[in-house]
Amino acid sequence: MRIYFIVKPLGSYALKKLQKSIEAIFDKKKDSLYLLSSLKKGHAIDLTQKAIQEKADLVVACGGDGTINEVARGLVETEIPLAIIPLGSGNGIARHFKIPFEISKAIQLIKKNKIAKMDVGEVNGHYFFGNMGCALESHFIRIYQKNKWHGIWAYVIAFLNAIFSFRYQKIKIEYDDITKTISPFVLLVSNTNQQGYNFSLTPFARSDNGLMDVFWMEKSNFINTIKFIANALTGRKLTSKRGGLIRISALKISLLDSSDLCVQIDGEFLPLTSKHLEIKVLPKKLNLIVP
Repeated sequence: MRIYFIVKPLGSYALKKLQKSIEAIFDKKKDSLYLLSSLKKGHAIDLTQKAIQEKADLVVACGGDGTINEVARGLVETEIPLAIIPLGSGNGIARHFKIPFEISKAIQLIKKNKIAKMDVGEVNGHYFFGNMGCALESHFIRIYQKNKWHGIWAYVIAFLNAIFSFRYQKIKIEYDDITKTISPFVLLVSNTNQQGYNFSLTPFARSDNGLMDVFWMEKSNFINTIKFIANALTGRKLTSKRGGLIRISALKISLLDSSDLCVQIDGEFLPLTSKHLEIKVLPKKLNLIVP
């Protein structure tokens, strides 16, 4: 097999350690192994195209949700499977599929070559595999990326900044012949049951049923907002008269005020100029190595 490992930016020590782990488990006489290092955001997209052009049998995303998105988008509707070695911060997609976090175990899983087909989300022509959002969660991601440092404390600081700087927007959502006008605190469209660090607003989402789980929490008073945040962070059941959780195959979102939409996909800020989002599911369009 021709196996391409596309690796998020790593230091030389971490990269050598990953390479040794790969070479210790795979047999170079039976498999051709290629380790390609991504140097910056967007580079993994080009490296995936290189792997496809060179007739890869398998492409492995070594990183977090952002790296997975860049690699997987090139493999949609191809027969080339995607595998994952979780090297990110939140690792929501890897957690959903129960991919081992220990590098050697993740590599051994790849060797077993058990393939499942997963759904792919699409928003205005952009693929997402875990989730997308356009309220507090997207403002949080934008702030997190501007800070340019990673880890759980970077998430915490960015989250607090997002809460205090967040401004509500009035939007219209349309699904299944239903139209609602809301001002969401949170609006998340999810293909997986994890958003990262074992945090979830859509704990029953599946990635193989042709549907997306959509969760929103509308503008409320300070006490209810704090209760919602506390319940979400501690994994308690989220109940509110000013929220919703639906399962659908398509959704339209329209911004009704003069500001701009802030959108994130798979934990990465997505700059868009449109005030209209068309979101849909592409059923079982990606082959993925799973436990």
